[in-house]
Amino acid sequence: SCNFCPKTGRKLQFSDEERFKEIIEKVKPYTDYVYFHLMGEPLLNKNLARFLDICYENGLKVNITTNGTLLAKEKNVLINAKALRQVNISLHSFEANKVTKELEEYVSEVIDFINEAKENIICSIRLWNMDNKELKGENNLNIEILRMLEKNLNLDFSLSEKLQETHRIK
Repeated sequence: SCNFCPKTGRKLQFSDEERFKEIIEKVKPYTDYVYFHLMGEPLLNKNLARFLDICYENGLKVNITTNGTLLAKEKNVLINAKALRQVNISLHSFEANKVTKELEEYVSEVIDFINEAKENIICSIRLWNMDNKELKGENNLNIEILRMLEKNLNLDFSLSEKLQETHRIK
């Protein structure tokens, strides 16, 4: 239910294994990558581990975009998935959803995942609601999120200052 995600009129449902296999068979001659992104949170699907295995069995790499709220719950599935190439974490989704946890717990779970996954999985943190010079989102949480990232990722520079110069930091 992120306020920035496109809405759909289609019936809400999860993809099942058979339908997923059909799609993978059709796309694999044309690509090396599959994206689990948009129109729903991919980590909610109970078939996530199997879908990742199917991609691996078909020689495809997977990039996932998530709101990050389920990273702690699905961490082992993701870290052990041979097909997983990249996880994009949309931190701006925290203020765009009805969240049942505190900001510190949410960011801590994201950072824990990154620290465990970073050797084998590209982890990309997204904060796209930085809409003015003060780096404020709707609920003014961005500065606090950046502070937590700096501290817990042991960064030796200010994210706020760097983001005034560029919108991408590796």
